Amino acid sequence: MMSLQFAGQAVFVALGKAKQAVFFSLLRKVVIVIPLTLLLPRLFQLGTKGIFLAEPISNFIGGTACFTTMLIIVGAELKKNPDTKF
Repeated sequence: MMSLQFAGQAVFVALGKAKQAVFFSLLRKVVIVIPLTLLLPRLFQLGTKGIFLAEPISNFIGGTACFTTMLIIVGAELKKNPDTKF
């Protein structure tokens, strides 16, 4: 799933949309990982396993969100300008 995150961020940077690339990087590391690291050990009584599970869960959620958003934005750009070559 990290490859999807990297692909999405690379496309955003290439299209001149660096703000989106930074947003998805921060989304994965700050908005998703930190709360999961704090909640998983207590919420489901996972203990230290919850801390270790926070990273792959955030990779899945962040990668999916970034890649899906990238597909929607690129699809909209292509529909708007079908003659545009990337």
